[in-house]
Amino acid sequence: MKTGKAIIVFLMIGFPLFAQNVTSLAGKKVVFLGDSITQGGGYVTFTCYYLEKLYPQKNFDIYGLGLSSETVSGLSEENHAGGAFPRPCLFERLGRLLERVKPDVVFACYGINDGIYKPLDAERFAAFRNGVTKLIEQCKAAGVEEIFLITPPIFDFTPKAGEFNYDSVMTEYAAWEMTLKIPGVHVIDLHTAMRKARDARNEVFSKDRVHPGDEGHLLMAKTILAALGARVPDETLAEINADPLFKLVAEKRALRSANWMKNIGYTREKTVPPQPLGTTEADAARIQEKINALRRHE
Repeated sequence: MKTGKAIIVFLMIGFPLFAQNVTSLAGKKVVFLGDSITQGGGYVTFTCYYLEKLYPQKNFDIYGLGLSSETVSGLSEENHAGGAFPRPCLFERLGRLLERVKPDVVFACYGINDGIYKPLDAERFAAFRNGVTKLIEQCKAAGVEEIFLITPPIFDFTPKAGEFNYDSVMTEYAAWEMTLKIPGVHVIDLHTAMRKARDARNEVFSKDRVHPGDEGHLLMAKTILAALGARVPDETLAEINADPLFKLVAEKRALRSANWMKNIGYTREKTVPPQPLGTTEADAARIQEKINALRRHE
């Protein structure tokens, strides 16, 4: 049976791909943008967990602000969600997000929805490229110091001979992002790492072909951290889930994500107008105090 062992060893090499390393995120506001994979929060939680665990002397301020179904291309299938509503576009909310959160660093993972699950097409591809470019421009104009583009995850599907495989479209989107050479913009090639890991195992990461399970989200986090030079230990999901630190990190991420999304406001199946944060940050600070207490005693 194939295993992902060789891929995990590769991810643990720990040489940063950029001049920035993981500790450069400390003391800065860091936002993760994306679609339902980001809103689900798994890879963001795993990333936060290892930052807290591996760098106990550093302080990290991370916001997971993905929105399900979202694109940067502004495209949508004619019958998306059974015709109930079109896919939301990041740019409906990005201005408010940048104004309210004021991030110093942005990670953005888009693409899986932008090809709208159809064969590669020049107009759709151009819409994705234009959307990524607009994302970069708006972030830079708002004072974001560093932008990390995460290439799209795989479309987890093994086609029969002659059958269309949407993952070929994601491969093209990822390859284009990897060509970008823009000051302050860095590209983390999740797609290639995830494809290599998937090819080394028999089990899918994504039962519905799009949304990774916990193993896939952990791989995503390890790919991001490895690109930043972090040496992540080879732990099982059971070991991670049993760690009280992980539970607190997950609680804090979920609290902030839910409430900051409402504070920013968004439109999906309905419009959620911007709302006050209330006690969100005070509650998050109390959770962080518990996190810090655990970190001091590890």
